[in-house]
Amino acid sequence: MIKRLPINLRIILFYSFCFLVLLTVFRFALLFIYFSKLGNSPISEVITSFLIGIRFDLCVISIVVGPSWILSSLHYPNRWKSYKYIWGILPIPLFLWMTGHLIGDTIYFGEADKHLGYEGFVFLGKDLIILIEAAIKNDTLKVILGLIGIFTGLPALIYLFIKYNGYQYSSENKTRELAQIPISIILLLLLFRGGVQPRPLRSTEAIHSENPFLNQLPLNGVFTTIMDLKSKSILPELQMSKEESIRIVQKEIDYPGANFIDPEYPLLRETIETRKETPPNIVIILLESWTGKFLKPNGNGIVEGKELAPNFNSLVKEGRYFPRFFATGGRTVNGLMSVLTGIPDRPGITVVRTHQVLGNFGGLGSLLKTVGYSTYFVHGGDVGFDNMSFLFPHWGFDTIIGKEEIEKTGKYKSGAWGFYDGDVLEELHETISKAKQPFAAVSLTLTTHYPYQVPETGQNPYPETMKDSDYFNTYSYSDQSIGKFMEKAKKSPYFQNTIFIFVADHTHHRDLNPFEDRNIPLLIYSPKYIKPGLDPKISSQLDVIPTILGLVGKKVQFSSFGKDLLSNSPQSNTGGSYFAFSSVIGWIENEYALYRSTEGELREAYPMPWSESKSKCASIKETCDEYEQKAKAFLNLSYELLNTNRIFPEK
Repeated sequence: MIKRLPINLRIILFYSFCFLVLLTVFRFALLFIYFSKLGNSPISEVITSFLIGIRFDLCVISIVVGPSWILSSLHYPNRWKSYKYIWGILPIPLFLWMTGHLIGDTIYFGEADKHLGYEGFVFLGKDLIILIEAAIKNDTLKVILGLIGIFTGLPALIYLFIKYNGYQYSSENKTRELAQIPISIILLLLLFRGGVQPRPLRSTEAIHSENPFLNQLPLNGVFTTIMDLKSKSILPELQMSKEESIRIVQKEIDYPGANFIDPEYPLLRETIETRKETPPNIVIILLESWTGKFLKPNGNGIVEGKELAPNFNSLVKEGRYFPRFFATGGRTVNGLMSVLTGIPDRPGITVVRTHQVLGNFGGLGSLLKTVGYSTYFVHGGDVGFDNMSFLFPHWGFDTIIGKEEIEKTGKYKSGAWGFYDGDVLEELHETISKAKQPFAAVSLTLTTHYPYQVPETGQNPYPETMKDSDYFNTYSYSDQSIGKFMEKAKKSPYFQNTIFIFVADHTHHRDLNPFEDRNIPLLIYSPKYIKPGLDPKISSQLDVIPTILGLVGKKVQFSSFGKDLLSNSPQSNTGGSYFAFSSVIGWIENEYALYRSTEGELREAYPMPWSESKSKCASIKETCDEYEQKAKAFLNLSYELLNTNRIFPEK
């Protein structure tokens, strides 16, 4: 029967079969590698995951093979060999790319408990070189073999197609080929949409189990990446009027220490001056992938019988610590945007990868420079990665010290991603020791990022046989680096007049429940300015800028979706937290966290702290409705202000 089909269609079906096999193999690989995530789930749910997965796989196949099918059906141009080679060879590099993409997705899943998003495409630009360099340092042999495979496999497969494809142009094929044009368009459209249902296929249609892993198993990294890139607008059911969103957001973030001053810029506020003398120095240590559950105030701080972060836990006793503090996103760039601009990133593709990042932001560096601060950013990685070389100056940091600058000193040895935390914090210490006061310095750590390597001179308190030992060893090393940094800082002239703020960018995402995956540390430490204690209010990275401005005590105009956590306002004593990442928005308040899909109507409330006895939205509908309204308001207003460039007035 297959032999009766037109030869062009046979070629297309062969390619489609190869892609289907590839996607299925990687689904089996995902199941095998992360088999422990199945728990007690029945085999019937695993089978269901694979059956649902076919729908997502066919959608992807329609995208990668569809253009070749349509081109091959046009008949007349097929008389030219070059044209035949275009539609015939196109799927080959796509197949090799997809293989690499799915390998990356499988590795990424272990770190994030989800499939790749927009990162799968946007890093194909200049950032790809940085990623390859890091990979070569981490595992030279595997990377070289992979590159050899790509550069030899591609020409070899193209040669095989040219030699054995079997297609010969003939006018007798005219009717059979042209007839495929309407058929291919209709069929490809159906496959791309996932069927004839009113809405196109979405990730939420993979959900069929109480086990989160089995809800991820039907998906593939290519589909989720494409969906992430598409998510640049808000679904009709999530939309809210500008007036309503402004009303809700302003009510949530209002506090006595600042006043709204311009209806054209709904977030623009001016702080009330409380300090006549020189303001304190500000040092922010952004902790890469520090998950809150492993710290003593959030749990017992013990991992396999050892205190994981004794230095940090010791500082907590001497500073103001927020155990119910939450990340607004899931990646470093999300955390940077929230902490350093007070504006939440959006679900799907980050603002940093769009033209909207060119708009006017009240970046922390810019704000503090208006009251006389010198500004610094110190990072052990390549500051060209993820647009950081543009972001930091754009947000007001004048002196940028990155991997290239640290390398020139010749004092340190770098790892896969860059320089280790101990060396970076040493550079931070030396930088601020010479800085003009008052200064504001931010340092982003790196060692607790995958591939989780400590320097050769470092210790590994956790054995390789222990689950996640690589992460815990880097966490322990990072804590030791903080201890050494603070030891030097306390002996330095700048210490007495400096406020140190330790805040994570996001969690490490591995095997965390919905509460743990949002919960990160925030510690404000200064014997001179900060009264020690645990602060139970719910808060987030969006609150960092208003809190810093409250400590600075000068009159400053700023725009932020947050509030001063040290203010005595009623709102700051209870608090709520907005978050957005991947295809989810949410709101955390009191005892619950609402997770709301941005791809459909799915929503769920989870108890905070986590417990197995989940409270479904069906049983607390009013609470879910209220939290959803707040999440929608933050989502809509952030989109509106970014789209219209109404976050902060032009400088």
